[in-house]
Amino acid sequence: MTINDDRGAALPPAQDIDSAYPLVTRHEPACPPWWAHPGRLADKAISDVLGWKWRDGDTKGFVAALTGSFELKRVEGHTEATWTPRGYAIQADLGAVTGGQASLAARARSAIKDATALLDSLRPLRPGADPENGEGFRSLVRHGLEEIRKELESPLVRVPRVDQLFLLLLGNPSSAVDADQVRGHLGQLRDEFGLVGGLVNTIEEERIQTSFITLVDWVLSLYRGWLDARSRIDPFAHPETGQSPFFGPTVVALSQLLSAAAVQTDELVSALRSVSIHRGDREVLRIPDPDGGSMSLGGLLRWVQDFACFEGGKLIESAGKDGVDSAFLQVAERLERIVGNLPKRTDDQQDVPGNYRATLPPGFFSSRVQRAIDELHDHLQEIVRIARPIRHGAAPADPSGPPAPPEPTPPPPVPPAPGTAGMAAPVAAPSDPAAKRRSTRKRPEPKPAPRPE
Repeated sequence: MTINDDRGAALPPAQDIDSAYPLVTRHEPACPPWWAHPGRLADKAISDVLGWKWRDGDTKGFVAALTGSFELKRVEGHTEATWTPRGYAIQADLGAVTGGQASLAARARSAIKDATALLDSLRPLRPGADPENGEGFRSLVRHGLEEIRKELESPLVRVPRVDQLFLLLLGNPSSAVDADQVRGHLGQLRDEFGLVGGLVNTIEEERIQTSFITLVDWVLSLYRGWLDARSRIDPFAHPETGQSPFFGPTVVALSQLLSAAAVQTDELVSALRSVSIHRGDREVLRIPDPDGGSMSLGGLLRWVQDFACFEGGKLIESAGKDGVDSAFLQVAERLERIVGNLPKRTDDQQDVPGNYRATLPPGFFSSRVQRAIDELHDHLQEIVRIARPIRHGAAPADPSGPPAPPEPTPPPPVPPAPGTAGMAAPVAAPSDPAAKRRSTRKRPEPKPAPRPE
């Protein structure tokens, strides 16, 4: 979002209070996000456990998914059920974590569990090591590993937080190649315990040093995997490689933005009510449509509210990436254009297109209403920006692939023989082999006519 397309850039500085109107009072909206509805939560839980999308009336599919997901055994007079994950349900315990983030989260859980055991088995090899300092560095390393696991298992990763955790553990991660060069908390733990080759004397001490080397290798491997997937995990970051971000984190980001847009719509309604623009007034006040025509202010606010609370989530849930690309994005862009084109007040004049200045009351141009409209427009702009990279289709062609064969160049024209100027040009030989054979076949010479006796 730049200054040129930001609606609030043209607004005058906000005043401390609009003395002509009372204070704004509002109540919390009664519009929960679409994914928080109890029925939808139950459908999602069933789908995650069975690896099967819920469909009304599909009893055979439900029984088949239930039979394939649970194995029943008779043990000592009672039945025990063992759950076997199927398909995408294998990552159900990670919430909305999908794609490369789910792979990183699974690796982090396994590696950090084993790394913690190795960390607890370390003991000092350096004579005169301070036990309290060593335990302090051990606690710092354990805390960093656990926080990395929690962040990677979160539906919406805080990317700067993960970067900072790796920086604390490894020092400068780009220069950390092995256990002897690592810095940060791991390097401090190595120096305090003396986990270097020069202090190793027995096989048992070498085993302790090997445990530390293995611990550092696991953390470095996890960091390299994080760098590979980092640009696609954060849906708020601008894509650098041209690839679309992972769909799971993007859906979580869109759901939060839609909830924020619904709350801001209620804020705008409260601001309008505080300047004596009530529900009946909102239904008759006309606002311009940048695509042509006009609509009522109340109709626009209901459209935004319905899209943020129900329609937007339904489009994503029912059709996935196709729903975002073919329907969700178009509706969000249309609403963003209409809200961004609402009449606004500038420093020197009322910037109102057409004759809408006469139909809108002065309270519409108060600072509190204009700021509420600007915040709603910012939320819609962010929704459009997050949803725009989502595409469903084949990957674009690789520009580094083999080049296409060059087109054949036509043969140069044959100059006419001397003395044949003005005659018709010879016809080029046909490219068809059969036609070429027919053209080169010797024609029979005509028989001479009989001479009269």
